[in-house]
Order: sequence, then C-alpha cells, then structure tokens
Amino acid sequence: MNFEKYAPEANSFVKEIAMELGPNQDTDQAYRVMKAVFRTLREILTPEESAHLIAQLPLMLKAVYIDGWNFQAKNRIRSMDAFLACLRSKDEMAAPRDFGNDETAKTHVKIVLGVLQRHVSAGEIMDVLNQFPGELSELWLAPAKNV
Repeated sequence: MNFEKYAPEANSFVKEIAMELGPNQDTDQAYRVMKAVFRTLREILTPEESAHLIAQLPLMLKAVYIDGWNFQAKNRIRSMDAFLACLRSKDEMAAPRDFGNDETAKTHVKIVLGVLQRHVSAGEIMDVLNQFPGELSELWLAPAKNV
C-alpha cells in the first residue's frame, strides 16, 4: 500500500484546522485538537453513526478516528461539562495549551467540526447532529441550506 498517496488529503484537512486555530498555523496542535475531538465524538455517536461519518473521511483520518476505539456500549456524553471533561482527557498532556478555558475549548471544537462539515455531506452531518444532545448541538455550525 502506498501511504504517500493518501497523505495529501489528510494533511490538507489538518492544515485547514491549523489555519483557523490561529496565526502560527501549528499543524501539530491542529492534529492533537482534531484527534481529541474525533475521540470525543466516539463518546456521543453510536458505533454505526461513527462508521457512516468516517466513511466520508480521507483514509488517514479514518485511522485517526478509530485508533484505540473500544466499540463496547457505554454511557454516552449528554452534557457540555461531560463533553469538555472527555475532550481534555483525550489530550491530557497538552490539554491546558490546546483547550485552555471552556470558551477556548468550545472554539477549538467548533473549528474542527466546521472543517468536518466542509468535507462530509450535509445529510451525514444532519444524521450526526440528530445524535447530539441539545446543549452540545451549539458546537456545530448551522448546516448549509441547499438552494
């Protein structure tokens, strides 16, 4: 398998996140933030919905999403506090820098989810949103309307 063939699309995705995170465009930070958000999404979505979502991601990002994933049923995240705690637990070493206070954490999550929305079909995003409890839906941008 030629992994180099699949790297450009994943790198482009991470660079989009880095550009929106700030002027230093730190792709290492962008990768850490993206990975933590992906791993936290797994705690909200059913395994089936996660599979539908990642089907639309570049190959290398699919690997990031599923790395270390335990498919066993568990309690799903239902509150913003639980979401933020889970997010920070996925990036413990760099969490203070990557997610800082709650507003910074929410902003960084919104950036990752916004980039995700640009790369995944609107229908799939709606399916994902349907699994997000009320207060967590504020992390998503308003879905684009088809004209």
